[in-house]
Amino acid sequence: MNQREPNRRAAAAARSSGRSLALQLLYSFEQNHYVDDGLLVTDDLTEEAGAEGVLYAQALFTGFCTERVAVDAAVDKRLENWTIQRLAVIDRAILRLGAFELLYRGDTPPKVAINEWIELAKSFGSEGKTSKLVNGVLDRIARDHEIGGMKPAPVRAAEVKAVEPE
Repeated sequence: MNQREPNRRAAAAARSSGRSLALQLLYSFEQNHYVDDGLLVTDDLTEEAGAEGVLYAQALFTGFCTERVAVDAAVDKRLENWTIQRLAVIDRAILRLGAFELLYRGDTPPKVAINEWIELAKSFGSEGKTSKLVNGVLDRIARDHEIGGMKPAPVRAAEVKAVEPE
């Protein structure tokens, strides 16, 4: 076994715990009408997630809060016959955080992130089909983001406007 393997496993476990904690934070935050009254983070939650997990949870949670409009638009665009506001609160939170991680956290391979959010959907989702919904929406976001992020389309000379020197 490689010496780095235990470190990778510990880091992966911390991120998994962090995702779970971030989900709980976002769910509580939304239930509290987007107000942090100081009770969102409890010692029980942070003790279970560990220091690295708490840091990852905070990064996901605060990052989502910053990019909420763009993340919601990305999720909404991939929902069929639904809107993000019609989803159950927990399902919406899973999709929001999963989409944020795919779009703004390039340090996790998309397949890994999608699988992690599917597992959380299986554990916390509002119904049995939630994991399929999460898989479908996050997979579409990842594919579209990959295609859009590969390289910009070439610019044709006719499309370039000449800039006059001042």
